Amino acid sequence: MKQCVVKYSIVALLAGAVCTTTAFAQTAAPTPTRWVINAAGATPNAMPSGMMQQLQTTLGVPVKMVRPLLQPNSYLVEMQSLPVLGSLQTPQAIRTALQALPGVRFASPDIQLQRTAVPAPNDGSYAANQASYMNTGAYASLRMQEVWEQTRGSSNVVIAVLDSGVLFENPELKGRLLPGYDFVTRATPPTGERELGTVINSGSNDGDGRDPDPSDPGDAPPPGFTCPDGSTTSSWHGTTVASVAAAQSNNGQFLAGMDWNAKVLPVRVSGRCGIATSSDIVDAFYWATGSGRVDPTIGVNPNPANVINLSFATDTPLLGGGCAAADMVALAIADARARNVSVVISAGNNSGGAVQYPANCAGTIAAGAAEQDGQLATYTAKGGSSSFLTLHAPGNSNGRYVGASNTGESTPNPNGSSAFLFAGTSFSAPMIAGAISLLRAARPSLTPSEIETILRNSALPYPANADFTQGLFGFARRNCTSTACGAGLLNVVGALQATRESSNALPVANVQQSAVVASNGPFTLNGDLSTNSAGSSANLSYSWQQVFGNPVALAGTTNSSLQVQSGMAGNIAEFALTVTDTATNRSNTSVVRLANVSANERTFTPSVDSSGGDTSTSTSPVSATQGGGGGGGGAMGLAGLLGLGILLAVWRRILGVN
Repeated sequence: MKQCVVKYSIVALLAGAVCTTTAFAQTAAPTPTRWVINAAGATPNAMPSGMMQQLQTTLGVPVKMVRPLLQPNSYLVEMQSLPVLGSLQTPQAIRTALQALPGVRFASPDIQLQRTAVPAPNDGSYAANQASYMNTGAYASLRMQEVWEQTRGSSNVVIAVLDSGVLFENPELKGRLLPGYDFVTRATPPTGERELGTVINSGSNDGDGRDPDPSDPGDAPPPGFTCPDGSTTSSWHGTTVASVAAAQSNNGQFLAGMDWNAKVLPVRVSGRCGIATSSDIVDAFYWATGSGRVDPTIGVNPNPANVINLSFATDTPLLGGGCAAADMVALAIADARARNVSVVISAGNNSGGAVQYPANCAGTIAAGAAEQDGQLATYTAKGGSSSFLTLHAPGNSNGRYVGASNTGESTPNPNGSSAFLFAGTSFSAPMIAGAISLLRAARPSLTPSEIETILRNSALPYPANADFTQGLFGFARRNCTSTACGAGLLNVVGALQATRESSNALPVANVQQSAVVASNGPFTLNGDLSTNSAGSSANLSYSWQQVFGNPVALAGTTNSSLQVQSGMAGNIAEFALTVTDTATNRSNTSVVRLANVSANERTFTPSVDSSGGDTSTSTSPVSATQGGGGGGGGAMGLAGLLGLGILLAVWRRILGVN
């Protein structure tokens, strides 16, 4: 099998690309030796008495405990060798035997999932690669300028990106990142281990196991080895995914993110070759949402997520290709939703196959990819379900997306921040996650079910011949059905309109983008585009309050614009704008963040608690516990995005805020 890997940086677009072709063998997946057992009657850190002996007796081989999961009553165990005699010859038989044991609620294999990026083909023009954000006249255009005129998001919303980690110094994300955690458990061997001849041992690639550092060390294999997807270099996958959702915009650099204010919680779940295990993903879910068992070593996440993005997928022949209700990831998704967290997962890149695991678990939003004209990208998974929602987010020609990256081949290049063109449902997922965070800014009380209903009902119908099938002569197009394709195409304008027209409509506090600033002050934060419950600017009152960071000198706290006069040197500060519609007596709050370039975003702790008690709805308090992290990041400095820049210029950029 051959795979052509083509990356394009802004610098390299004019120079062409080098296509490397690597041969590798396809091998059957081995029987999993690690399983998660969910057992009734367990104590927080130990299985029920006698359970381990029952496992060993049933399997006929030694079994050891690896660790308890953060999922209550779930334990990761490992068979020290595979069964060779008796009836346990297949994973299905092992699972059936384990689930038949007294007290076992379910047994799930510790599945390996792959990142769902695919190589990007050649594209002669960078300018077109965010055209899907603009109102170009293409059927599936997102018309984001119309959205941003109503809301640019709120840094009170947290998007957890479960991925390869992030590059904290990338200018597209600098100032927008929270500290996060690294959940990759298997430490990397000094040299790669060959498994099945060509697949190498998955590992952390940072030389250790779990720790509070979710930085991306690179996921390249050792020299001379090839990953299962054919790659030999690092992907910087997590940085790219995070930037699609939340790269800061309108600052003259690189690209525009969907949400200009939401904070990103980086949660590292994948290491070498972009491989993540389902047991690590489950622990990441529970930590990110603040639910489940508390491990004293890991501690409690002080910044619970509102949205989870997972851009990983795999096939599950053991589960009949689907997602069983009695599955540890399915339970983690259900528990996240119970915490009012929306879960967006990439549908998979199987060229028209069914939505892959775990996007096919109940309660997810499965993100597929489409082109600007609404036709499905030929690499995307597809398919509808009553248990999960499938949407396709538009890229550009051939379903390509642009995102932040790094020029380092294996390890990060300190001066190598760049933007690349990518294809894959990995990047349609954060587009939907960013859209959800914008809806949560406009209506903080929305539940996952309400969000899914809004997205489903507002989705654009697939155009004629949007679907495709593979035949002898390549891809043939045909019409979509809701069963074959999904609910439709992401429609952020329609979803935001539906959110604002729902019962007991709220006003919207539309704050400008979060920013990285270089001086002590002064700065002006502008809320002039805020609107009342009916969508106009009449009958509005304004109230600004600092809710995080060392105290600063403020003026104009009851005006639409806030003057941050001084106090930003070495500081990271957040400011909440509450707007009240005096005609309906309803209020809403959005939060904007300023991070000084000299502040250490991973360790910053305010010297004085400046949190306040503004309300984001008439009943919900603003969270003032969001830790140091913060905002920053790319935007639209290229000629190809000039049109969008002109549209944004009417928003009167304020001097001093970059």
